[in-house]
Amino acid sequence: MSKETLEIGETVVQAVILHQIGNRLRKEPLVVADKCFSINDSISNVILGGYLKGIVNNKNRYTINSENDLRLNDVFYHTSQFFEKKISFIDLSQKLATHLYTCCHHPNIGAGDLFIILFDCLKCNNEYRSAIGIYKSEIKQKYLAAVSDGSKNQLEIYSGINPDLIDKGALVVDGSEVIYAIDRLSSRTKYWIEDFLKAKQVPNENIKAVLTANVIEKIRNDICDPIKKQDFGRDILKLCKNRDFLINQEIEEISKKYVSPNSWSEELGKLMNQKGMVGIENINISTKNLQNKLKKIFNQVSLGNDISLIIPNDYSLCDVNLTVNQENISINIVLEAENG
Repeated sequence: MSKETLEIGETVVQAVILHQIGNRLRKEPLVVADKCFSINDSISNVILGGYLKGIVNNKNRYTINSENDLRLNDVFYHTSQFFEKKISFIDLSQKLATHLYTCCHHPNIGAGDLFIILFDCLKCNNEYRSAIGIYKSEIKQKYLAAVSDGSKNQLEIYSGINPDLIDKGALVVDGSEVIYAIDRLSSRTKYWIEDFLKAKQVPNENIKAVLTANVIEKIRNDICDPIKKQDFGRDILKLCKNRDFLINQEIEEISKKYVSPNSWSEELGKLMNQKGMVGIENINISTKNLQNKLKKIFNQVSLGNDISLIIPNDYSLCDVNLTVNQENISINIVLEAENG
């Protein structure tokens, strides 16, 4: 997937419309609007500072998940129709609201307000483009306001939407293969990313390191001999030495010396599928991030029988002999200092 830069400093808000999305399983209605709000500079600045700034982040990068035809993805299809000037902004917003309403497959999905926002003058790879923001607010925030009529002061409670705290959001940029998405309440239901957007996450640098470390740990656990476990770890750390980045195929080649040739690709594929992430053939991994995550993994060596050793950083395991009988377990360990 190509790398792109998105600059939002010159972005303006062109239009805003709100629809009310109920839960169809609870027989709550879908109420669609047919007019946009009037917006002034103050409202526009709040929207830009909250809804736009809050979603444009590398950790929120996703890509539309469609194995055959992107036009089969409802969000991509409807937004493309708008960008190609085949439907109006209001028509687009109503189609997105209807699609979201049909995606309510779980009784725990909360009703809420759906904001559809048209942004203009986003700078994507040095080109000005339009974008569609889709934001669903499921939780109203309570605010205290001081009210004075000249003779007395009092506090009043107001209920409203906080643009700085996005419940669910998506930003679709014209001509981009990347969308930005947030689902703050994903622990309850996963319909926003999986059903509504049908998107998969694009791993950022930290996620790549976490994924790689998890696969390395799984491969290491499949190595029975504790000495070979340690050798595998040493080979990985040697690969990282004096380098800023490495690619996953280099680690895969090392793993083939210790486990079956397909183990690495199979474990990586399963993990990325479980995490709902887009598959990437060549993963560039920051060695600094990776080494930080590998320290705890490599310092612990399993000997079997639910026994593990924590090896100090300055030592390596040279030999181990474990004897088990009915009454006790005998372990002989030889450690060697790294500096000899």
